[in-house]
Amino acid sequence: MAEVKLDYSSVGTNAVTSISSLVSSIDAAIDYLQQNSVPSDFSKRSMFYNVIIDLKKQCNELNYVKNWLINSNKNYDSMIDKLDQQASKLPVYQVKKRNKIV
Repeated sequence: MAEVKLDYSSVGTNAVTSISSLVSSIDAAIDYLQQNSVPSDFSKRSMFYNVIIDLKKQCNELNYVKNWLINSNKNYDSMIDKLDQQASKLPVYQVKKRNKIV
């Protein structure tokens, strides 16, 4: 019987942890940027605020990717469990050993 094994433990531990760390770092940067007051006559004021908006969008995208990874791992586990349950219901036949060679 064919078997497919997918070792995604590194995805679950390394990738999700790294993404979470990155999101918290970006959140800290956003907080720092929002604490600054930009003079109204500063020529790059709108660019400064656009950077904050873009960082928030990137944070949301990273959270989406992290949640997708977590959910896909759960779906994979669920699918493997269902397949194991169905496979255990299949009949088991043994082939008799041949006594003579033709």
